[in-house]
Amino acid sequence: MNNPFQEIISDEKLPEYIRQKVIDDINLIKLSIDMADLFMVKSPNVLGTLFDDKDDKNENPEF
Repeated sequence: MNNPFQEIISDEKLPEYIRQKVIDDINLIKLSIDMADLFMVKSPNVLGTLFDDKDDKNENPEF
């Protein structure tokens, strides 16, 4: 099966501004995913461990 996009644009290269726009969009999506991961996955885990550690210190006052 032939790629129809290669038939439409066979020898031409896209302008640099379109290439840069696509790269910027990809970077924005990656940043959004990283921020969601930070605040939705990692922060609740950290808060959970802070509360668990606080309870453990009260039970075993060795420090």
